[in-house]
Amino acid sequence: ELINEIARKLKVPQYTVPFAWHERLWAIKYIILLVLFGISLESMATAERMAEVEPFKTAITLHFDRTWPFVTYAVLLLVVNIFTRKVYCRYLCPLGAALALPTKLRVFDWLKRRKECGNPCRLCDKECEVQAIHPDGHINYMECHYCLDCQMTYFDDHKCPPLIVKRRGKRRGHNAPGHPEEIPVVQVN
Repeated sequence: ELINEIARKLKVPQYTVPFAWHERLWAIKYIILLVLFGISLESMATAERMAEVEPFKTAITLHFDRTWPFVTYAVLLLVVNIFTRKVYCRYLCPLGAALALPTKLRVFDWLKRRKECGNPCRLCDKECEVQAIHPDGHINYMECHYCLDCQMTYFDDHKCPPLIVKRRGKRRGHNAPGHPEEIPVVQVN
């Protein structure tokens, strides 16, 4: 993630995975998790070797002092991450997949949404860097990293289009009707 932040500051072009691809790619980490779990039932030693799908050991612990396949894999992930944010976390990380499973059992929806979210407003969906917000406005909690950027927008009456309409109406001395056609368009960079 640090490499991507530096790349953004250096104005390296960033690419967003199309949502149709994104919806299919995030399943890979769950498949990896299931494979590792299945292998661990047979042999923990083999599962530990297979867990090298996590490049942390190669890059951080061993400072790339490994055989070429491990180094190539780690460098490839780092290079891809220059152009696309959190590729490993979003599509390959079995630990992230394991930690996401309990979100299916959540009792509360902590992240707020409005009826305008997704239709006509798609600001949060466009701003979500991990693409956890579906174009229709609902949040895929299993993919959400809880960065809370969408909540910052949700409560910002200078950024959230429905709140902008409401604020403008109060300034004029009446309640804004909040019809979808009155929601201002906000440019997302």
